[in-house]
Amino acid sequence: MSGTNVPDVASELRRLMPRDRWLLDLLHDHQVFTTEQVAALGFDHVHTARNRLNLLHGRGVLAKFRDAVRPGSQSWRWALGWIGAAYIAYRDGRPFPRPGTIADRVNRLAASPRLPHLLGVNAFFVDLAAHARTTPGARLGTWWSERRCRDICGDLAHPDGHGVWTEDGSTVSFWLEYDRASEPTRRVLEKLDGYQAVHQAAGLNHAVLIRMQTARQETTLHQRLPTHPAVTVGGLLVATMSGDYTTHPAGPVWLPVGHTHRVRLAHLPNPPAVEPRAA
Repeated sequence: MSGTNVPDVASELRRLMPRDRWLLDLLHDHQVFTTEQVAALGFDHVHTARNRLNLLHGRGVLAKFRDAVRPGSQSWRWALGWIGAAYIAYRDGRPFPRPGTIADRVNRLAASPRLPHLLGVNAFFVDLAAHARTTPGARLGTWWSERRCRDICGDLAHPDGHGVWTEDGSTVSFWLEYDRASEPTRRVLEKLDGYQAVHQAAGLNHAVLIRMQTARQETTLHQRLPTHPAVTVGGLLVATMSGDYTTHPAGPVWLPVGHTHRVRLAHLPNPPAVEPRAA
């Protein structure tokens, strides 16, 4: 350190590997990952990931936390530590954060009731990225967090994420709604009006993927989706999967509205083109 209040980021940069900086960028965008998620994203073995994460934690680059779970133990959750946050701030031309500010941010994240939802959303995209690592021709070309989605959607819709997936020569752009059974079917359906409004305003035609918790919830939703105006009039492509499917989300787990058979993510029907509404 060059002082008690300013981290010596320059010295730490000499010790950071390219993969470390890549991880800091991801954590800046997506806030938190488990050890297993980090391993799936960029390591060949989980113990290699664990060793590197612990090393970065010891140098103040990363912060970690977990709940006490018995029997056994919960996987560590990893977030930006003071050095990691300072690196991002200096890189982006912003004032460096105080240690107490970063500690408070990590504590709030650890105690947040939305943490399981955030980890679930991240797990969805991690599964896609991990599948692409071992599948020639597969690629997660875009992965936006909820925060970045707000730049496009504003107050019209509140997707949990946005992605562009390519496999088998086909590409699909999508919004993700990650449902943890915390909202009634009525509320899930109401969200579709917002996506239609976003598409009309911006000339987009992304699919809306809804990841449900159980097959029963998914069935209930599909009973009402075919008559929803955003689908029948707006041409919105909606597809669902349930948590009963344990395979990766690139697989044949998606049920588009009006279909009886599930398809792979890359094989979803092409949504109709949408002309942006004149201002």
